[in-house]
Parts: sequence; C-alpha cells; structure tokens
Amino acid sequence: MTIGRHVKNSKLRAQLITSAMSVIHHVKERISITKKDVWLKSLIERCGKKCAAVALANKTVRTAYTMLIQNTEYTAEILPA
Repeated sequence: MTIGRHVKNSKLRAQLITSAMSVIHHVKERISITKKDVWLKSLIERCGKKCAAVALANKTVRTAYTMLIQNTEYTAEILPA
C-alpha cells in the first residue's frame, strides 16, 4: 500500500506529506528515543527530506490502517537504555 496509489484524494495526500515534513523538521533536532526516530534519521541522511516525508506519510497510513483493522492501539518501540 502506497500513498500515491491508495490515497485518491490529493488534498489528503498533501496534508499527510506536510505533516510528515513537520515531524522531519523536529526529529532532526531531538535525541532519538524510538526505533522509528532512528529509522527516520537514517532515511533523511540517505534519501533527503522530501523522500523521507513521503516514506513517513506512507508508514503512518499503513500503521493507522492496521490499527483500525486489528482494533489495537499504537505502542512505540523504545530503544534500550
């Protein structure tokens, strides 16, 4: 499932990517405490901010979809101390 293929509403797609850009702006300046933060920082270094924003938006949509289908809550994987 990718954002481009499954999110037909271009305004929704734009909002998801804009939100992801906001997260990217803040994640660069803070200490990584979750596995997702580490993943995102390495992705920014490899691919750049815009590509990382699209990937994060895609991951967010997939996570939300899975949570809705399985009726679960989100729990972040915290890095070991």
